[in-house]
Amino acid sequence: MNNDHIISIENVTKRFKDGEGEFTALDNINLTFEKGEFAAFIGPSGSGKTTLLNIIGSLDSPTEGSALVMGKDIAHLNHKESALLRNKHIGFIFQV
Repeated sequence: MNNDHIISIENVTKRFKDGEGEFTALDNINLTFEKGEFAAFIGPSGSGKTTLLNIIGSLDSPTEGSALVMGKDIAHLNHKESALLRNKHIGFIFQV
């Protein structure tokens, strides 16, 4: 991971079971955020914004690919490590 990257998403795909099949919410997403950078996710309902934020916030893991936040691989964090990452480095504002 580049020292300036606080978030690095590489080839992230997220699939959910949908009855007998699967629904792909994210398909091969790549992006990075640098220290001090501001960004926004915009798009229509169902486009994967919340799914991506849940992965970045260590509330969920990618089906494929890697998500590194503050140098930590989200898929390999246990519950306590995920909670600590959110407590120290990530804030959520939920819409009502």
